[in-house]
Amino acid sequence: MSTPLTHPAVRRWQTLFQDVTRALVLVVVGGLALTMFVTGTAQLVREATETKNLSLEDIFPSPRAIAGAWQAHQDLLLQQHIPQTLWETLAGLSIALVLGLVIAALMDFSTVLRWILYPILVVSQTIPIFAIAILLILIFGFGTGPKIMVVVLFCFFPIALNTFAGLQGADPELISLLRAMGANSFQTWTKARLPAAMPAFFSGLRIAATYSVVGAIFGEYITAQYGLGVYLKRSYSSFRLDQAYLAILLTALLSMLLVLLVNLVERLTLRWYYTARRTSWRGPGIY
Repeated sequence: MSTPLTHPAVRRWQTLFQDVTRALVLVVVGGLALTMFVTGTAQLVREATETKNLSLEDIFPSPRAIAGAWQAHQDLLLQQHIPQTLWETLAGLSIALVLGLVIAALMDFSTVLRWILYPILVVSQTIPIFAIAILLILIFGFGTGPKIMVVVLFCFFPIALNTFAGLQGADPELISLLRAMGANSFQTWTKARLPAAMPAFFSGLRIAATYSVVGAIFGEYITAQYGLGVYLKRSYSSFRLDQAYLAILLTALLSMLLVLLVNLVERLTLRWYYTARRTSWRGPGIY
C-alpha cells in the first residue's frame, strides 16, 4: 500500500514541479546573460561609432615599425628586461606549483582543512591583485621578491583547484579495490588518487603558465628597474605604440613557450594516459 508521499500522482506532481523550477531558473539565467550580451555589444558599437578621425595606423603600428623597435632595443631587451621577467616568472610559477599541490593534498586528506582552506582560496582571488601588489611593495620593498609573490598569487589558484578536483574525481571502484587488498590511506592516495589527478593538475599548470608572465609584468609595471613591465610602461609614457606592441608580442611569445614546455612535460610524464586514450579512440580489436 502506497503512502501519500509515494503515491504515483504525488510523484508526478513533484517531478512536474522540479521540471518547471529547473526551466524557470534556466530561462532567468539565460535571459540575464542575453541581456548583458546585447547591452555590452550596443555599448561597444556606440563608442566605436563616436570615435572619429582614427586611422588603422593609430591603433596598430606597422610590422616594420615593430621590427625597428626590436632592432633599436634588442640588446637592452635580451640582456636586461627579458631575463628579469623570465626569472620572476619561473621562480613564482615554481613556488605556485608546490603551494598548489600542497593545498590540494591537504584539502583532499582532511575535510576540516577543506572547509578552512577552500574559502581562503576563493577570498584570495576576490581581492584586487593591484592592491595586494602595492601592499607587498610597501612591506617588502622594491626588490624582486614582491614581483615573485604577485606571480604566485596569479598562479597557485588554478593549480590548487584543478588538482583538488582531479583528486576528488578518482575512480571509486579502484579505491575500493585497493582498500579491499589492504592498502592504507597513503598507498591509496599515491596509487589511485594522485595518478588520476595528474591530467587535471597539468590543466591547471597550463592555465597558470599563461598567467605567470602577465603576473610578472603586472608587478613590474607598478615599480621596478628592469623587466618587460618597465619597458611597456616607458613605451606608454612616451606614446610609442610600436614599442608597446613589441612588449605585448614578447609577452605572448614567452607565455606560448611556457605552455609548450608544460605540454612537453605532460606528454613525457603521462605517457600511460595518452596511450590509454589512443587505445580507447581506436576501439577494441583495431590496431
